[in-house]
Amino acid sequence: MSEPVVIGMDVGATKILVGAVTQAGDILASRLFKINSETQAITLRSIEASLENFIRDWNGSPPLAIGVGLVGQIDPKAGIWFEAINLPIRSPVLLAEQLSDHYKVHAALDNDVHAATLAEMRWGIGKESMDFIYLNIGTGIAAGLVFNGQLLRGTQNYAGELGHTVVQPDGPLCPCGRRGCVEPIASGGGMLARVQELLVDYPDSMLHAHAQSDSLTAHSIFTAADTGDPLAIKISSDAVQALSIVLINLVNLLNPEWIVYGGGTLSDGWLIEHVRVDVESRPLLMTRKSLKGLLPSRLNPDQVGLLGAACLAWNVNPSGGAIE
Repeated sequence: MSEPVVIGMDVGATKILVGAVTQAGDILASRLFKINSETQAITLRSIEASLENFIRDWNGSPPLAIGVGLVGQIDPKAGIWFEAINLPIRSPVLLAEQLSDHYKVHAALDNDVHAATLAEMRWGIGKESMDFIYLNIGTGIAAGLVFNGQLLRGTQNYAGELGHTVVQPDGPLCPCGRRGCVEPIASGGGMLARVQELLVDYPDSMLHAHAQSDSLTAHSIFTAADTGDPLAIKISSDAVQALSIVLINLVNLLNPEWIVYGGGTLSDGWLIEHVRVDVESRPLLMTRKSLKGLLPSRLNPDQVGLLGAACLAWNVNPSGGAIE
């Protein structure tokens, strides 16, 4: 008899990862699909087609439930996807109900950040700690806040929007429409955009070559900074300062035991190691002493969104809403 599984869907701005996941967090199979996001209707059809194709080809146990991690505003109890900034979702979608009706199993939705944090709670640092911050920095910046073993959601399930914390009121414009958010300063996507914007002012920067050859990455910026490139130093120094400010304030405000991090921008260690110096030395004495440290997530950053979506499915209660 095949092992029981749920289906998880990690829906991003450009791709959809679908997989079958066991209760122990093992991914038995997964497939990556491109998303067509020309309109809301086309986006939804793209999501539905990805799920349909995966389930059609899946030859294991019938899934017990379906979980979907999504960008934007979600009501996990009602299973409604309200809107998204980087996908054309402008009117509410009863997505959980639609999936349940079609596949005859319970379905659950949540914000992708919260879903990934639930995966950390179930299969990651949550096995050891009830008080931690989950930090993910890639194209954007996301955080999940867990205290007393509970995910802090806020009134409208919007708690943890760390990337939109303002650190430079006159700083670069953020996709949210405000200036000075940490995301356009310290995220991978934000740093790349700033390099493109400022290259004209630094004609001798080695980052010109990376930009022209399409090899510009956060890693190449950090490497150039270490060699003394002025533009790379500015971009990386701004990122360190902005992220340090946010995390120091969070440590003082919330008094976590751990900060667990993941995401492509932090994968080479450069940014987090420079930030670590400030975060482990500058908060208030008692919050500093009780912070055990910053450590990498034990979950694969390429799979944490899928694991989070699967966690939603494993958490569903008989009425179909998420327990957490």
